[in-house]
Amino acid sequence: MTKMLPEYHDLFIGGKWVPSMANHRFEVVSPATENVVATVALPSIEDADVAVNAAREAFERGDWSGAPMEHRADVIGRFCDLFEERRADWTAAWVSESGPTRTHSDFLNDIVIGIWRDIVETAKRTPLVERRTYPDGKVDIVSEPYGVAVTITTWNGPALYLVSKVVPALLAGCSVIVKTAVESQLTARIIGELADEAGIPAGVLSVLAAPTDVSAHLVSHPEVDKVSLTGSVTAGKSVMAACANNLTPLTLELGGKSPAIIADDIPLDKVLPTLLPAFFMNAGQICVALTRLIIPKHRHDEIVAAVVAGLSQVHVGSPENPASVIGPLGTKAQYEKVLSFIESGKEEGATLVCGGGRPAGLDHGFFVEPTVFTDVKPTMRIAREEIFGPVLSIMTYEDIDDAVEIANSTPFGLAGTVYAADESLARSVADRIRSGSVAINTIGPSLYAPFGGYKESGFGRENDLEGIREFQQTKSIKIA
Repeated sequence: MTKMLPEYHDLFIGGKWVPSMANHRFEVVSPATENVVATVALPSIEDADVAVNAAREAFERGDWSGAPMEHRADVIGRFCDLFEERRADWTAAWVSESGPTRTHSDFLNDIVIGIWRDIVETAKRTPLVERRTYPDGKVDIVSEPYGVAVTITTWNGPALYLVSKVVPALLAGCSVIVKTAVESQLTARIIGELADEAGIPAGVLSVLAAPTDVSAHLVSHPEVDKVSLTGSVTAGKSVMAACANNLTPLTLELGGKSPAIIADDIPLDKVLPTLLPAFFMNAGQICVALTRLIIPKHRHDEIVAAVVAGLSQVHVGSPENPASVIGPLGTKAQYEKVLSFIESGKEEGATLVCGGGRPAGLDHGFFVEPTVFTDVKPTMRIAREEIFGPVLSIMTYEDIDDAVEIANSTPFGLAGTVYAADESLARSVADRIRSGSVAINTIGPSLYAPFGGYKESGFGRENDLEGIREFQQTKSIKIA
């Protein structure tokens, strides 16, 4: 008997489940099997307009935007409780649509729930009005929501984007349109179900798992007051140009090409347990992945041999298999992009020491072996551009100043790590790396702390109080 695939014909817009106005359909394809796992309604530009109108009406109505912070925090707390209750459903949906291993999803869910609880408590103890006294009198400093906020996210970590963008925007008092990746259909649907059950007022939250034409329409919409994007540099520049027409405030969290510097004084057993997972976690599809390894020239052979040996023990396979550490890449387009970068590395003269293609025995799915290049120059594409896959570039340095120069030689500045036994050396190197976060003798960043990038990795900050403030404006009221 043929198994019936799920079909979903409605969208969560303005707090209600409604049919798509365009009657378009989208097939959700498993990255692990390349089979269709569901057919869903595809949001259109017309649906986006309905969502914006509902968000504007809800914001002006004021039952959310004007509510006390304690009330908003209580509702978001219920949202978190419901997420925790349905984390198994969330994992199943994310594995089906984007291919992370179940182990990785469970790991990320634990982090997300912890961050969620923390930011809700932060919101509760943060006043929306602060009285200050200046030489010319008393002034109330008021934090007010921007209004209608659009959050645009990718498929590689929908739960994380929920807690780093959507939750802060809601806590700030905004009405929010969640524009997920078009591939994130199943997790997007769960967001709507959680919002519905948590009691978020009508119009305050809409969810559109839509293609890029809907994103373009939303960010140029005159009724949108704030945009927050996670995506590529190309997408960031396009959105920034569109926002300029209406002077819409913008937060950008873009790509990364994060370095890991190994100092001369630290043994490898203090490095590899965190370094290797930080490289291949989620098949390298995290923006803070440590994809550039910068090592002392005279330790080259020792370190390369240890990295290759460690990766040889890593199982690549079905995300449903508990033994799998690396699953497939999230989409066919990303799979083809990663393979093209591997070919580019070969053509530019880097030495392929392991990996480089599809793992043996996996004839279907978007799988790529963990891949390591040596003899990499900082000017090569594989050393400068974000690959978003399990490809590691190893470069050597003469002295620590050289290492810092290599670390800072890309257009990106999102994260990085320094491994050194000498704590003062490690801190001095961390201070010189031009990125929004740096870890010392571990991997980072802390996702409880403010997070964001330098240079082409974007601007603005997510998480903690700074993440809420990204969705608020500051008003001063002078008192006679």
